[in-house]
Amino acid sequence: CTTPPGDLTVTTSTGGSSLDPDGYTVAVDGGPGQAIGINSSVTFSGVSAGSHTVALSGVASNCSVSSPDPQTATVPSGGTVTVSFLASCATPNRPPTVNAGSDQSVLLGVLYSLPDASFSDPDNDGPWSYTIDWGDASSSSSSRTSQGSLPGTHNYLLPGTYRITVTVTDHHGASGSDLKLLTVGSLPVLNR
Repeated sequence: CTTPPGDLTVTTSTGGSSLDPDGYTVAVDGGPGQAIGINSSVTFSGVSAGSHTVALSGVASNCSVSSPDPQTATVPSGGTVTVSFLASCATPNRPPTVNAGSDQSVLLGVLYSLPDASFSDPDNDGPWSYTIDWGDASSSSSSRTSQGSLPGTHNYLLPGTYRITVTVTDHHGASGSDLKLLTVGSLPVLNR
């Protein structure tokens, strides 16, 4: 006597923001995947009665599945079992926007003060840490609790052109950078 098969219905319920428009893929016992929407259901018909593994894949990086994945489902002979996957999505973290300021020229021996470096963060993910790479194998680091200016001072020992790189990292680890060129020149020698 052959045991009649049953049906296996998979449902998805996704909340939050920045939902994945591509949806997910669901597979039974590692078989071929079938597309399923983010708030949808799909039924596998004619599944043999007994225990089966149901897995959800294709979940966007800003989303997470809170229910077990994979799940085990027991399909009843001649009946239907339902497996539900719950997911939530969050807006991806965006990095700070950094402005190192315009290129400049200064005289050697004068304490250089970074005049117009600033940053903004579209997600307002403070506090922020920042590093100024002065371009001469030295750097300065500090932190800010509000968006805006990025102060820093440095004394250059040799004339030359230096690439100053300003990097800001938000509370969640996203970073933004910008650079400017600083030309450090010597005082001219006057002939008498």
